[in-house]
Amino acid sequence: MIDSIAQMATERAQAEWPDVKMEAFFDEVWGWRIGGYRIPDPELPARMERDWGKLAGTVAKYRRDAEDYWFHAYKPTAGDVIVDVGAGRGEDVFAFSEAVGPTGKVWALEPHPVSYLALRKLCEWNGLTNVTTAQVACVERTESLQMETMPVWESNYVRGGEASETSTAVAGRPLDELSRELGIGPISFLKMNIEGAERQALPGCREALERTARVCISAHDFRANRGEGESFRTLGFVREFLGESGFALTTRDEDGRYYVPYHVHGRRA
Repeated sequence: MIDSIAQMATERAQAEWPDVKMEAFFDEVWGWRIGGYRIPDPELPARMERDWGKLAGTVAKYRRDAEDYWFHAYKPTAGDVIVDVGAGRGEDVFAFSEAVGPTGKVWALEPHPVSYLALRKLCEWNGLTNVTTAQVACVERTESLQMETMPVWESNYVRGGEASETSTAVAGRPLDELSRELGIGPISFLKMNIEGAERQALPGCREALERTARVCISAHDFRANRGEGESFRTLGFVREFLGESGFALTTRDEDGRYYVPYHVHGRRA
């Protein structure tokens, strides 16, 4: 069955987008060989209709988006240490891994079980040996939380409270505690994109932030503006917390994309 699904998906991809060799495969999770890279695609069996050109350009888009969103105010260099809180399925670790090189280090943290599996396999498949992954949600105190699975996986978010039909229990820990355990020392760049949970995560990062040179935290007021709940309204909190932690802040208020002005860039003053 797996071989037939892989063959069917591969034939569809090649018929629709013959200019780029794309081959579907399964190794713990579904994925694609695209040129010299391997990209996870957990929804593959249910997603035979798609934008094949977009799939073919996945790795280029990963790099382009990292440059645009996270490297706007600071581009990491060889030997840097990056902490990626909310690493998703690894869409940023390509650029992070390449930027810091073999002498640098990337710590990629992601709690959602499907996204974490995809993240782990992406690093394994592509030989990203300077990336260490951990399946954990960063919060203020050690506790068990619920991870809500949304129809669009990028909108998955962590919360407290009781389980639901669409949630999964995940471990929550302060980044400060995790850093001591993993041996994370000075941090060149800390990226956080955790769908509103930045309000819970930042208080658990106080020690780590003291030894962090640059940050980019994605606030999520735009989700509150869409009526998804006031818990997503975090921009004011993020700005105040980072300012009190000794960072000089910039935002891209003139950018017309609805989410970009909520990326708060900070450098230690």
